Amino acid sequence: MKLLYDLTATQPSPESRFHGGGAYGEVLFFKLLEYLDDFTLICYYDAKSYINLDILERIRLHKIKLYDINQKSVSQIISEEKIDRLYSAMLNLNQKIPLGELEIYTTVHGLRTLEMPFDPIMLEYASSLKEKIKYRLFMGPAKNYYLKKLKAINGRLVTDPRINVITISNHSLASIKTFYPETAQKEIPVFASPTFDQLDNYQAVTDSKKLLLDALHRENITEKKFFLVTSAARWAKNALRAVMAFDQLCDTTLVADFKLVVTGVTRKSIFTKHLQHPERFVFLGYVERDFLELLTEQAYAFIYPSLNEGFGYPPVDSMKYGVPVAASGTSSIPEVCGDAALYFDPYSLSEIKNRIVQLLNKDIYKEYAKSAKVRYQFVSKKQKDDLENLARYIIN
Repeated sequence: MKLLYDLTATQPSPESRFHGGGAYGEVLFFKLLEYLDDFTLICYYDAKSYINLDILERIRLHKIKLYDINQKSVSQIISEEKIDRLYSAMLNLNQKIPLGELEIYTTVHGLRTLEMPFDPIMLEYASSLKEKIKYRLFMGPAKNYYLKKLKAINGRLVTDPRINVITISNHSLASIKTFYPETAQKEIPVFASPTFDQLDNYQAVTDSKKLLLDALHRENITEKKFFLVTSAARWAKNALRAVMAFDQLCDTTLVADFKLVVTGVTRKSIFTKHLQHPERFVFLGYVERDFLELLTEQAYAFIYPSLNEGFGYPPVDSMKYGVPVAASGTSSIPEVCGDAALYFDPYSLSEIKNRIVQLLNKDIYKEYAKSAKVRYQFVSKKQKDDLENLARYIIN
């Protein structure tokens, strides 16, 4: 069997350089390398865009054919290589994939654009007056038109009988069935979204721990003296409300010894224009995986105010280190975090503040630090088992 693997799904999206769907596609790629005796793997990517260099190195080592879609279309690759099956972690039908001519598998990570298409906070993220007007139209007079269009776009994937759909949480499966009742009888397997921790054959090159700690200190960050918020570039991740909540707490002595570190910041002004205590914040852009890992490990606690998730990696990444988590009680997050997180209404600054203050209580902190590690072991085992099952599902 010849499997064509879409590596463009692992490359930057219009919204961010690194994203959950891309990481998912990378992890699955490395997992599939364990089964190269069972099938032929062929890949395509966009040579004009960033790609994980470890992927290119593995392609070289295993002598896997790699096509650049700037040089050859997906349809041409399928025809010339006589491809039997195509897999994409985020299928892009604009690539004009010939449906019906081969087996197509894709993962639908969630239906965020339908579950939560609007929020007033998105106006804060508008980069121009034109974009702000567009958002206001979407939330007002053009709302019904926009929702109808979004439903049609998502429906092309989930309802087409020629596309085999996979999803990553029971929440996402229920969402697909709810928005598209016609999929009630369609087989849509659920495999928990994996991370690099579930791979046995992958070891990223990292700097020494001491060097990384020095880098932490250069950012004026002290171990265990900061709360962490990630993925701040996208309004749906709701980092701004967490920033505003922490800033209000800085009016008191409750968080006197702490800072808030925010990563993935592309436009600092989104946050700084709201601050009364800017000295209590560290805003970072996109950080490399090893440095993000260090921030995650050394955080006092992790704050996850996301408005919507299909799965949600970051809380589990924190739980690995016994770092307590306060998170939104929405979408898939309670399914993944179970009873190991303190939950809040992500629209309420008061609730976000309350959970931060709760974690300053030593007894509560110890309780959630302990339950975090237990939950991580449970979720990680499921992720590892499901990654194995996912790989076999795609190639068998």
